[in-house]
Amino acid sequence: MKRNWTELIRYLFTGGATTVVNYVIYAVLLCIGVHYLIANSLAWCGAVVFAFWANRQFVFQSRGNWKKEFAAFTAARLATLAAENVLLVLLIQGCGMAEFVAKILVSVVTVVLNYVVCKVGIFREAGHE
Repeated sequence: MKRNWTELIRYLFTGGATTVVNYVIYAVLLCIGVHYLIANSLAWCGAVVFAFWANRQFVFQSRGNWKKEFAAFTAARLATLAAENVLLVLLIQGCGMAEFVAKILVSVVTVVLNYVVCKVGIFREAGHE
């Protein structure tokens, strides 16, 4: 049980760092006039590379095949990127919400989905189940 709490705390910490990476890229791109969906997708790319490394090394401490894990990680994150972009369109165009505020709200959904997918489907090494 202690390991699960430690893992969750590490996930929250690295998730926070990943969020900072994502938001900084998103904000910079918005400031230079990039459309919010393109900015979100490019920010996603930077965040995915950082998140994979951080989750693999610090959260789940995986020693599995990194290429296989990266492919699964990226595929799972592509699904959440699609959901994130749809929710952004709904909140920004449908509800008239500010781009950055919408990004923050949508992040709550994606953080939860990403943890579950990582824990259950990607970094499942012996002793970590």
